[in-house]
Amino acid sequence: MRIAVCLSRLPDPKTVEVDPITGEIDASRTLYVLNPADAAALEIALELRAPGDRVTALTVGSEAADSVLRDALAVGADDVLRVWEEDRATTRPLVTSLLLATALRTEGLPDLVVCGARTLAGGSGKVPALIAENLGWPAVTDVLELSLHAARVHFQRRLGRGGRSEGEVTLPAVLAVQADAARLRYATLPGIMRAERAAIPVRHLPDLGLSPLDLNFPSPTFRTPMPPYARPREVFIPDSHLPPHERAAQITSAGIAKRSGKVVEGAPEELADAIVAFLAEQGFLDRSA
Repeated sequence: MRIAVCLSRLPDPKTVEVDPITGEIDASRTLYVLNPADAAALEIALELRAPGDRVTALTVGSEAADSVLRDALAVGADDVLRVWEEDRATTRPLVTSLLLATALRTEGLPDLVVCGARTLAGGSGKVPALIAENLGWPAVTDVLELSLHAARVHFQRRLGRGGRSEGEVTLPAVLAVQADAARLRYATLPGIMRAERAAIPVRHLPDLGLSPLDLNFPSPTFRTPMPPYARPREVFIPDSHLPPHERAAQITSAGIAKRSGKVVEGAPEELADAIVAFLAEQGFLDRSA
Protein backbone atom coordinates (compact mmCIF):
# COMPACT_ATOMS: atom_id res chain seq x y z
CA MET A 1 0.00 0.00 0.00
CA ARG A 2 1.16 3.53 -0.77
CA ILE A 3 0.40 6.34 1.65
CA ALA A 4 0.88 10.02 0.75
CA VAL A 5 1.20 12.74 3.38
CA CYS A 6 0.76 16.44 2.58
CA LEU A 7 2.97 18.75 4.64
CA SER A 8 3.26 22.52 5.01
CA ARG A 9 5.91 24.86 6.43
CA LEU A 10 4.66 27.68 8.65
CA PRO A 11 6.10 30.41 10.89
CA ASP A 12 6.41 29.37 14.50
CA PRO A 13 3.96 31.67 16.39
CA LYS A 14 6.31 31.70 19.39
CA THR A 15 9.05 33.39 17.34
CA VAL A 16 6.92 36.03 15.60
CA GLU A 17 7.96 39.47 16.88
CA VAL A 18 6.85 42.91 15.75
CA ASP A 19 9.38 45.67 15.19
CA PRO A 20 8.51 48.43 17.70
CA ILE A 21 9.52 51.18 15.25
CA THR A 22 8.07 50.05 11.91
CA GLY A 23 5.23 47.94 13.30
CA GLU A 24 6.09 45.12 10.87
CA ILE A 25 6.99 41.52 11.62
CA ASP A 26 10.71 41.05 12.08
CA ALA A 27 11.42 38.31 9.54
CA SER A 28 15.00 37.87 10.76
CA ARG A 29 13.75 36.48 14.09
CA THR A 30 11.01 34.24 12.70
CA LEU A 31 11.59 30.49 12.69
CA TYR A 32 9.63 28.02 10.57
CA VAL A 33 8.28 24.67 11.67
CA LEU A 34 6.18 21.80 10.38
CA ASN A 35 2.46 22.47 10.80
CA PRO A 36 1.32 20.58 13.97
CA ALA A 37 -1.66 18.92 12.27
CA ASP A 38 0.58 17.80 9.39
CA ALA A 39 3.04 16.35 11.91
CA ALA A 40 0.19 14.28 13.36
CA ALA A 41 -0.75 13.15 9.84
CA LEU A 42 2.86 12.07 9.21
CA GLU A 43 2.98 10.05 12.42
CA ILE A 44 -0.30 8.31 11.59
CA ALA A 45 0.99 7.44 8.11
CA LEU A 46 4.15 5.94 9.61
CA GLU A 47 2.10 3.93 12.11
CA LEU A 48 -0.14 2.57 9.34
CA ARG A 49 2.82 1.51 7.22
CA ALA A 50 3.23 -2.26 7.05
CA PRO A 51 6.20 -4.19 5.64
CA GLY A 52 6.32 -3.50 1.92
CA ASP A 53 4.32 -0.25 2.18
CA ARG A 54 5.75 3.15 1.28
CA VAL A 55 5.10 6.59 2.77
CA THR A 56 5.60 9.61 0.51
CA ALA A 57 5.66 13.17 1.86
CA LEU A 58 4.69 16.06 -0.41
CA THR A 59 4.70 19.80 -0.01
CA VAL A 60 4.05 22.91 -2.08
CA GLY A 61 6.55 25.72 -1.70
CA SER A 62 9.90 27.22 -2.56
CA GLU A 63 13.29 25.72 -1.77
CA ALA A 64 12.88 26.78 1.85
CA ALA A 65 10.09 24.18 2.18
CA ASP A 66 12.68 21.42 1.79
CA SER A 67 13.14 21.59 5.56
CA VAL A 68 9.78 19.90 6.28
CA LEU A 69 10.58 17.18 3.74
CA ARG A 70 13.92 16.54 5.39
CA ASP A 71 12.11 16.30 8.71
CA ALA A 72 9.86 13.66 7.14
CA LEU A 73 12.85 11.71 5.84
CA ALA A 74 14.53 11.92 9.25
CA VAL A 75 11.61 10.24 11.03
CA GLY A 76 11.23 7.48 8.42
CA ALA A 77 9.39 8.63 5.28
CA ASP A 78 10.41 6.62 2.22
CA ASP A 79 10.04 9.28 -0.49
CA VAL A 80 9.55 13.04 -0.67
CA LEU A 81 8.47 15.46 -3.39
CA ARG A 82 8.23 19.23 -3.63
CA VAL A 83 5.97 21.03 -6.10
CA TRP A 84 6.41 24.68 -7.00
CA GLU A 85 6.11 27.42 -9.60
CA GLU A 86 9.14 29.67 -9.30
CA ASP A 87 7.27 32.87 -10.20
CA ARG A 88 4.96 32.57 -7.20
CA ALA A 89 5.45 33.82 -3.69
CA THR A 90 2.46 32.17 -2.01
CA THR A 91 -0.47 29.99 -3.02
CA ARG A 92 -4.14 29.89 -2.17
CA PRO A 93 -5.94 26.67 -1.13
CA LEU A 94 -7.33 26.20 -4.66
CA VAL A 95 -3.84 26.35 -6.18
CA THR A 96 -2.23 24.23 -3.45
CA SER A 97 -4.81 21.48 -3.75
CA LEU A 98 -4.58 21.42 -7.57
CA LEU A 99 -0.79 21.15 -7.48
CA LEU A 100 -0.87 18.36 -4.91
CA ALA A 101 -3.60 16.39 -6.69
CA THR A 102 -1.83 16.70 -10.04
CA ALA A 103 1.48 15.62 -8.51
CA LEU A 104 -0.21 12.58 -6.98
CA ARG A 105 -1.58 11.60 -10.38
CA THR A 106 1.75 12.18 -12.10
CA GLU A 107 3.75 10.13 -9.60
CA GLY A 108 1.15 7.39 -9.37
CA LEU A 109 -1.96 7.56 -7.25
CA PRO A 110 -1.55 6.25 -3.68
CA ASP A 111 -4.11 4.21 -1.79
CA LEU A 112 -4.49 6.75 1.01
CA VAL A 113 -3.80 10.49 1.41
CA VAL A 114 -3.39 11.86 4.94
CA CYS A 115 -3.37 15.62 5.61
CA GLY A 116 -3.56 17.94 8.57
CA ALA A 117 -7.10 19.13 9.22
CA ARG A 118 -6.05 22.79 9.15
CA THR A 119 -2.99 25.01 9.36
CA LEU A 120 -1.98 27.59 11.93
CA ALA A 121 -1.71 30.23 9.19
CA GLY A 122 -5.20 30.23 7.71
CA GLY A 123 -7.04 27.51 9.54
CA SER A 124 -9.67 27.16 6.81
CA GLY A 125 -9.24 23.40 6.38
CA LYS A 126 -10.07 23.62 2.67
CA VAL A 127 -7.03 21.85 1.19
CA PRO A 128 -7.90 18.22 2.16
CA ALA A 129 -11.44 18.55 0.82
CA LEU A 130 -10.24 20.22 -2.39
CA ILE A 131 -7.64 17.47 -2.95
CA ALA A 132 -10.40 14.88 -2.61
CA GLU A 133 -12.56 16.85 -5.04
CA ASN A 134 -9.76 16.99 -7.61
CA LEU A 135 -9.12 13.26 -7.25
CA GLY A 136 -12.77 12.28 -7.07
CA TRP A 137 -12.24 10.53 -3.73
CA PRO A 138 -14.21 10.66 -0.48
CA ALA A 139 -12.88 12.92 2.27
CA VAL A 140 -13.14 12.60 6.05
CA THR A 141 -12.25 15.65 8.13
CA ASP A 142 -11.38 16.27 11.79
CA VAL A 143 -10.21 12.68 12.36
CA LEU A 144 -9.02 11.86 15.88
CA GLU A 145 -8.43 8.10 15.65
CA LEU A 146 -8.31 5.62 12.79
CA SER A 147 -7.49 2.01 12.12
CA LEU A 148 -6.95 0.19 8.84
CA HIS A 149 -8.81 -3.04 8.08
CA ALA A 150 -7.98 -4.37 4.59
CA ALA A 151 -9.37 -1.76 2.19
CA ARG A 152 -11.48 0.06 4.78
CA VAL A 153 -10.56 2.68 7.35
CA HIS A 154 -12.49 2.84 10.61
CA PHE A 155 -12.30 6.36 12.03
CA GLN A 156 -13.48 8.54 14.88
CA ARG A 157 -13.92 12.23 14.13
CA ARG A 158 -14.57 15.31 16.22
CA LEU A 159 -17.87 17.15 16.04
CA GLY A 160 -18.92 20.49 17.36
CA ARG A 161 -19.38 21.08 21.09
CA GLY A 162 -17.19 18.11 22.01
CA GLY A 163 -19.21 15.47 20.18
CA ARG A 164 -17.73 12.38 18.51
CA SER A 165 -18.82 10.23 15.58
CA GLU A 166 -17.54 6.94 14.18
CA GLY A 167 -17.66 5.56 10.67
CA GLU A 168 -15.89 3.69 7.91
CA VAL A 169 -14.64 4.73 4.49
CA THR A 170 -13.40 2.58 1.63
CA LEU A 171 -9.99 3.31 0.10
CA PRO A 172 -8.86 5.28 -1.78
CA ALA A 173 -9.73 8.27 0.40
CA VAL A 174 -8.40 11.52 1.85
CA LEU A 175 -8.23 11.83 5.64
CA ALA A 176 -7.71 15.12 7.46
CA VAL A 177 -6.51 14.55 11.04
CA GLN A 178 -6.52 16.86 14.04
CA ALA A 179 -3.28 18.14 15.55
CA ASP A 180 -3.86 16.17 18.77
CA ALA A 181 -4.55 12.88 16.94
CA ALA A 182 -0.90 11.78 17.26
CA ARG A 183 2.51 13.03 18.34
CA LEU A 184 5.32 12.84 15.81
CA ARG A 185 8.17 10.57 16.86
CA TYR A 186 11.67 11.92 17.45
CA ALA A 187 14.20 11.61 14.65
CA THR A 188 17.37 9.63 15.29
CA LEU A 189 20.81 11.10 14.62
CA PRO A 190 21.50 8.72 11.71
CA GLY A 191 18.09 9.63 10.26
CA ILE A 192 18.85 13.34 10.52
CA MET A 193 22.24 12.95 8.86
CA ARG A 194 20.76 10.81 6.10
CA ALA A 195 17.99 13.37 5.51
CA GLU A 196 20.48 16.24 5.29
CA ARG A 197 22.41 14.45 2.53
CA ALA A 198 19.30 13.44 0.56
CA ALA A 199 18.42 15.17 -2.70
CA ILE A 200 14.89 16.62 -2.73
CA PRO A 201 13.09 15.98 -6.05
CA VAL A 202 11.14 18.96 -7.41
CA ARG A 203 8.30 19.06 -9.93
CA HIS A 204 7.51 22.27 -11.78
CA LEU A 205 4.41 23.09 -13.80
CA PRO A 206 5.70 21.60 -17.10
CA ASP A 207 6.53 18.36 -15.27
CA LEU A 208 2.90 18.18 -14.13
CA GLY A 209 1.40 19.08 -17.48
CA LEU A 210 0.14 22.42 -16.16
CA SER A 211 0.55 26.00 -17.29
CA PRO A 212 0.32 29.25 -15.29
CA LEU A 213 -3.13 29.80 -16.80
CA ASP A 214 -4.38 26.65 -15.07
CA LEU A 215 -3.63 28.27 -11.71
CA ASN A 216 -5.30 31.61 -12.37
CA PHE A 217 -8.49 31.00 -10.47
CA PRO A 218 -10.79 34.03 -10.22
CA SER A 219 -10.55 35.78 -6.91
CA PRO A 220 -13.72 35.65 -4.84
CA THR A 221 -15.77 38.85 -4.87
CA PHE A 222 -16.58 40.18 -1.44
CA ARG A 223 -19.44 42.57 -0.99
CA THR A 224 -19.11 45.49 1.35
CA PRO A 225 -20.51 44.32 4.68
CA MET A 226 -23.67 46.16 5.63
CA PRO A 227 -24.55 46.87 9.23
CA PRO A 228 -27.57 44.94 10.48
CA TYR A 229 -30.86 46.74 10.53
CA ALA A 230 -31.73 48.10 13.94
CA ARG A 231 -34.74 46.45 15.47
CA PRO A 232 -37.59 48.91 16.15
CA ARG A 233 -37.93 49.72 19.80
CA GLU A 234 -41.23 50.47 21.44
CA VAL A 235 -41.23 53.95 22.94
CA PHE A 236 -43.53 54.52 25.88
CA ILE A 237 -45.99 57.36 25.43
CA PRO A 238 -47.81 58.61 28.55
CA ASP A 239 -51.57 58.96 28.63
CA SER A 240 -52.40 62.47 27.43
CA HIS A 241 -55.57 62.58 29.50
CA LEU A 242 -53.64 62.46 32.78
CA PRO A 243 -52.51 65.56 34.61
CA PRO A 244 -48.87 66.68 34.08
CA HIS A 245 -47.49 65.29 37.34
CA GLU A 246 -48.94 61.83 36.62
CA ARG A 247 -47.62 61.88 33.05
CA ALA A 248 -44.18 62.83 34.38
CA ALA A 249 -44.35 59.89 36.80
CA GLN A 250 -45.24 57.55 33.92
CA ILE A 251 -42.30 58.84 31.90
CA THR A 252 -39.80 58.40 34.73
CA SER A 253 -41.06 54.87 35.41
CA ALA A 254 -41.23 54.02 31.66
CA GLY A 255 -44.85 53.00 32.11
CA ILE A 256 -44.01 50.20 34.54
CA ALA A 257 -46.48 50.14 37.36
CA LYS A 258 -45.05 49.69 40.78
CA ARG A 259 -46.00 46.61 42.68
CA SER A 260 -48.51 47.23 45.42
CA GLY A 261 -49.51 44.95 48.22
CA LYS A 262 -52.35 44.77 50.72
CA VAL A 263 -52.17 43.25 54.15
CA VAL A 264 -55.33 41.54 55.34
CA GLU A 265 -55.83 40.60 58.94
CA GLY A 266 -58.61 38.70 60.63
CA ALA A 267 -59.97 35.27 61.26
CA PRO A 268 -59.15 32.46 58.83
CA GLU A 269 -62.68 32.59 57.38
CA GLU A 270 -62.32 36.33 56.71
CA LEU A 271 -58.89 35.83 55.12
CA ALA A 272 -60.27 33.10 52.85
CA ASP A 273 -63.14 35.36 51.78
CA ALA A 274 -60.69 38.20 51.06
CA ILE A 275 -58.51 35.93 48.89
CA VAL A 276 -61.52 34.67 46.92
CA ALA A 277 -62.73 38.23 46.41
CA PHE A 278 -59.31 39.31 45.18
CA LEU A 279 -59.10 36.43 42.68
CA ALA A 280 -62.60 37.30 41.46
CA GLU A 281 -61.60 40.94 40.96
CA GLN A 282 -58.57 39.90 38.91
CA GLY A 283 -60.71 37.64 36.70
CA PHE A 284 -59.40 34.31 37.93
CA LEU A 285 -62.75 33.27 39.42
CA ASP A 286 -66.32 33.61 38.27
CA ARG A 287 -68.09 36.09 40.50
CA SER A 288 -71.32 34.13 40.27
CA ALA A 289 -69.56 31.08 41.66
